[in-house]
Amino acid sequence: MNSAIDSAFAGAAGAEPGGVLPPARPEAPLGPRETWPAPLRAIMDLMLGSRFPMFVAWGPELRVVYNDACAALLGERHPQAYGRPLAEVCTDDWAAVMPVVAGALAGKSFLLENVQFSDGSKQGKGGRRLYVTLSFSPVHDGERSAGVYCVLTDTTASVLAAQQHGFQLKLSAALRALTDPVAIMEAASSLMGRHFAVGRVGYGEIDAAGEVVSVERDWTDGSIASLAGETRPLDSFGPAIIEQLREGKVLRLDDIAADARAAPYAAGYASIGARAMIIVPIVEGGRLAAIFYLHEPQPRDWSEREVMLAEHVARHTREALRRARVEETLRDETRILEVLNRTGQALASTLDLNTLLQAITDAGTQLSGARFGAFFYNGVGEHGEVMQLYTLSGAAREDFAQLGEPRPTGLFNPTFHGQAALRSADITRDPRYGQAGPHHGMPAGHLAVRSYLAVPVVSRSGSVLGGLIFGHPEPDVFTERTERIVAGVAAQAAVAMDNARLYEVAQKSALERDALLQSERTARVEAERMSRMKDEFLAMLAHELRNPLAPISSSASLLNIQFAEEPRIRQTSAIISRQVRHMSRLIDDLLDVSRVTRGLVTLQLGEVDFRDVVRSALDQTRPLIEEKHHRIEVALPPVPVRVRGDQTRLIQSVANILNNAAKYTPQGGAIGAELECDGQRLRLRVRDNGSGMPLELLPSVFELFTQGARTLARSQGGLGLGLALVKKLIELHGGSVAAHSPGVGKGSVFTIELPCLAAGEASAPAGVGAAGVHAPGVEAPERKRRLRLIVVDDNEDAADSLATLLKAQGHAVMVEYTAMAALRRATSERPDAMLVDIGLPDMDGYQLAGLLRGQRETRHTVLVAATGYGQARDRARALEAGFAHHLVKPIDMAALLKILQTVAPAPEH
Repeated sequence: MNSAIDSAFAGAAGAEPGGVLPPARPEAPLGPRETWPAPLRAIMDLMLGSRFPMFVAWGPELRVVYNDACAALLGERHPQAYGRPLAEVCTDDWAAVMPVVAGALAGKSFLLENVQFSDGSKQGKGGRRLYVTLSFSPVHDGERSAGVYCVLTDTTASVLAAQQHGFQLKLSAALRALTDPVAIMEAASSLMGRHFAVGRVGYGEIDAAGEVVSVERDWTDGSIASLAGETRPLDSFGPAIIEQLREGKVLRLDDIAADARAAPYAAGYASIGARAMIIVPIVEGGRLAAIFYLHEPQPRDWSEREVMLAEHVARHTREALRRARVEETLRDETRILEVLNRTGQALASTLDLNTLLQAITDAGTQLSGARFGAFFYNGVGEHGEVMQLYTLSGAAREDFAQLGEPRPTGLFNPTFHGQAALRSADITRDPRYGQAGPHHGMPAGHLAVRSYLAVPVVSRSGSVLGGLIFGHPEPDVFTERTERIVAGVAAQAAVAMDNARLYEVAQKSALERDALLQSERTARVEAERMSRMKDEFLAMLAHELRNPLAPISSSASLLNIQFAEEPRIRQTSAIISRQVRHMSRLIDDLLDVSRVTRGLVTLQLGEVDFRDVVRSALDQTRPLIEEKHHRIEVALPPVPVRVRGDQTRLIQSVANILNNAAKYTPQGGAIGAELECDGQRLRLRVRDNGSGMPLELLPSVFELFTQGARTLARSQGGLGLGLALVKKLIELHGGSVAAHSPGVGKGSVFTIELPCLAAGEASAPAGVGAAGVHAPGVEAPERKRRLRLIVVDDNEDAADSLATLLKAQGHAVMVEYTAMAALRRATSERPDAMLVDIGLPDMDGYQLAGLLRGQRETRHTVLVAATGYGQARDRARALEAGFAHHLVKPIDMAALLKILQTVAPAPEH
C-alpha cells in the first residue's frame, strides 16, 4: 500500500498505518475513511493506484495528503508537509501555487508548466532545483468545491538539459569572440559561476615541475575570496587528491571535512576558504598542466550533471586558451616580422652608418624587450683599446656622457673578441662582475642593469665590428629565444651594406608565401567545387540509371504474375529482376561510399544483437549463395552478442563480406561464418575456399576500386567499392576489419572486430532501416481493398508498366505524364493514393505535393514519392513536402503493395 496515503486510511482510534506519519501529527489528517465524501474516496483510490506524484488538499483548511511519488518529489519537505494546511506547506518558492489553488476552488482547472521549486536539500544554494508541471482541478462535494486535486510531473531533466544546451551555446559564442587568454578565463569562470550559482570558479596553471598551481584570474560571487594572483604548493591539498588529478580523473568533494583523503589537509583547504569543490584536471603530454575548479564555502551535494558540465567547460576553455595563445604567439611573431621588415626597409633606404646602426639598435631593443640598448663600436682611444659608444636606444646620450668611455673588462671582452653571445639573468651575480677598477661594478649614476644580453657583430670576413648590448633593471627578462632574435639583428648590422639584397629576398619570400596561400585557397575552392560537382553528378547518375530500371523491374514483376505457370517466362523474369537488383546495389554502393568517405553518414546507434546482424546479412546474400550452389556453415554463440551500432549499416557490412566470398568462390564452394565474443570484443570470421588473393593485394584490398586480376569477361562484376565501404562503416563503429589469404586459389578469411557492450550496460534498441530488395517471386500481400490510384511520371514506359502491374493487382489506375495534368485529374477523380515522380517537366514533385495538400479534394490522398533520388536528404525533403512515403526506383513492389494495404478507400463520388 502507498505508505504516504496509508495514514489517510488510519482510523481516529489509532490504527497503525502502513506508511510513515509525521511525528507531530500521529492522527489521520482527514479522519476515518467511512466519514469521507464519495469524491474524496474516489480520488484517494486513484492516488493509491498511481505512480505519478499527486496530492489532494481537502476541507476548510485544505489539508494536504499525497502519495509516495509526491513524497519523493517534495524531498526535505516530507514528512513535515503531510496533513498540514496547504498555505503552511506552500511557502517560499512554492507560494506561487496559492493563487492557482484559489482559482481551482472557484471551479476552474489550471496547468502550470515548468515551475521552479526547491526540495530544501543541501545540493546547491537553497536546495536542489526542481522543475515541475502541475495540473490543478477542483474536487466537488455536491454543489461546492471542497478541495483541490493536483497531478505533478517532474520536468527537471528536460528543463535542465535545455538550460545546459543554452549555456553551452552561450559559452561557445562568448569564447569564440575572445582572443586574450585572461579574458577567456574570466569569461568562462563568470559564465560557469553564474550558471551553477557557485561561490568561486577559476583556472589554475601547473608549473613544469608539477609542484605549484598559479591562478591568474578567477570569478567569485562575493561569498568567498578571490585567488587571483596567488600561487600555492600542490602537496598542501593531499597526495591522494593530487595523484587522482594527475591520472586525469575529475575530483568531486561534497564536504572536504568528511572526505578521508582531504580531511587531513584541512588547513590547506581552509586557506582558500573552500568546503566543497569540483576540480577538472587538464592533462597534456602525460603531465598535469592545469585545473579548472569550482569552489563552495559550504558543503554541497554536487550532481552528476554539474560534474559533467564542468568537465565540458574545462575542455572547451582549455581549447579556447590554446587557440588564444597560439594566436598570441602568431601576433608576437607577426610583430617581430614587422619590426624586422621595418628595419630591413630602413637599412635598404640609406648608406649612412649612423642611421643604419641606430635602426639596428632600436630594432634590437624593441624585439628583446630591453629597457635600453646600445651599439658599442670598436675604436682605439688615448688610453688603449676601448669600446666607443656609438648609438643608444631607450636612454639619452647624456646618461652615458658623464661616465666616460667604457673600458674592456671581463664582461665586455668576450663580446668584442667575437666569442659567443653572453646572456645573464642577473649580471650582478656573475663572477666576472666588479672585478675591474676603478669602479668595480657599475659607476654611480649608471642605469640600473640586472638582466644583461650582449651579442657580437661580426662581418662576413670574420672581423669584429662591435657589440649589441641590452639591459633591463629586472632579472630574468631575456630568454634563449630573445638571444636568437638579437643574434639575427646583429647579423643584419654586420651586413648592412648588403641589406638591399636581403630585403629584396625577404620581399620575394613574402610574395611567394602569399602566392602559395592564394594557390592553396584556389585549390581548396576548386576541390570543394569538384566535390560538389561529383555529388551532383552521382545523384543525377543514380536518378538517370534508376529511371530505366523502374519499367524493367515492373515489367519483370508483371510477367512473373501473369505467367506464373510458364517456367521459361518465370525464369526470364527472375533473371531480369536479379540483374535489376544487382544494378541497384551498384548504384547504392557508389552513393554510399561517396557519403561515407566524406563523413556525411550519421549512424542510428542502439543496442544490437550481432547474431541478428549475421542472420539478416545471410538472408540478403542467400540468393547468390544458392545460385552458385555453395555450402554455408554458420556458427553463432547460444547467447546474445550485444554491440552498440547501427543495425542497418552493420548488416550492410556483413552482407558485403558474404557477397564477396560468394562472388569469388567457384560453383559448389564452401563458405563459413563464425561469431565469437570474449566479453570485450566480438570477432566475425568469414572463410571461403575461393580464388584467394595474392600477397601484394592484401595491403590495399580495402581501398576504393581495388580488385584482383580479372578476365576480360569480368564474370564477378562489381566496382571495387564493397570492401572500402565495409572498412569505413566498421571504423565508424569503433571496430576494425582485416583480410588474410595464403595465396591465389587458396581461399580468404575476412575478420570483423567490434567492441561488445558490457553486461548490464544499457543502450537504446537500434532501429532497422528500410527493408531490403525483395525477390521477384515474393507474393504480393493479400489485397483486401480496390483503390483508385494515379501514377505520375514523365517516363511513359515507367508509368505505363507500373500502372499495368497495379491493375493486375485489381486496382483502378490512371496515368498522367505531367504535373498539371495530374493535378487536374486528381481534383476531379479524388484518388485514394498517388505515385508521383519527383523529376517532372512542368513542375517538380515537391511542388505538386504542396498543391495537392492545399486542395480540399486531395487533402487526404496518400502521396507516395517514386523517384530515382534516394539519398537521405531527398527522403527528408519528400516528407517535408507532404509525401507520406518515399520509394526509390526501381520500386520494390512488395513494399509498395504493403503501403497500399494501409490506404483506406475514399467514399465513392
